[in-house]
Amino acid sequence: MDPPNRCWPRGGIVIDAQDVPESEELVRYAVADHVATITLNRPAALNALNRPARHALSEALDRARDDDAVRVVLLTGAGRAFSVGQDVAELVSDYEAAPPALARLIYDEWAPLVEAVRKLPKPVVAAVNGAAAGGGLSLALAADIRLAEARTRFIAAFVGVGLVPDSGASHHLVRLLGFSKAMELSLTGQPLDAAEALALGLVARVSEDAAALAAAASAYAARLAIGAPMAQAGIKAILQAAADASFEEVVALEAEWQDRLGATQDHREALNAFLSKRAPTFRGQ
Repeated sequence: MDPPNRCWPRGGIVIDAQDVPESEELVRYAVADHVATITLNRPAALNALNRPARHALSEALDRARDDDAVRVVLLTGAGRAFSVGQDVAELVSDYEAAPPALARLIYDEWAPLVEAVRKLPKPVVAAVNGAAAGGGLSLALAADIRLAEARTRFIAAFVGVGLVPDSGASHHLVRLLGFSKAMELSLTGQPLDAAEALALGLVARVSEDAAALAAAASAYAARLAIGAPMAQAGIKAILQAAADASFEEVVALEAEWQDRLGATQDHREALNAFLSKRAPTFRGQ
């Protein structure tokens, strides 16, 4: 396989991450009102993720998972892109020496990162600003809910460089869009714009620009954060299982969670609030 150029085409996007100055924080992390905002912070590289950035994102996701004060995670990108995926510049030396071990890269770093988003026992909202391409698309698809701005493009760009979708993108594309649309996007690499993504149900809301998206995403996450955390964890686990499991398996999982949640203080608080005609206050207990 010939070594790639440092400028890598991604469905109409050209990345050149060589000599891009690194931010002091490759991933920004902030918590307010039970929402952890995780921001990919390599805007000059369109948030292409090199190894340090991938590790920083993994650490941020672990931090949000383990913090009981965090009920919702909001994932977004700094600048004019959500993420264009793999930083190809870090692979150039691998290509020059021999064909790169792409399977190992997927198994060791990319798939665990996508799985961390998927399996986080808290709702993950992706505020997709600009392009979500390649591995960035895989990350966005793993979120529970996606919001976008009008100029957002979802790009399964792998075929343009002679590769296949990876890190679970094939799994999510088929389940979220159906076989035919997933096949079209994967075979052509053509961008899916925000308006069509909304019509297909891939995104829940579209905002007119980045500022409006940031405000809408914050408000959306804040609304989720006042919900019952344990019930939300159960809903996420059940709906993910429902995509693959049989009816009987889903019913068994629903019953298991219902038994567990029926004994929680949050459930009792919701019943008392209903009887008292007031809004419940959930504490995740």
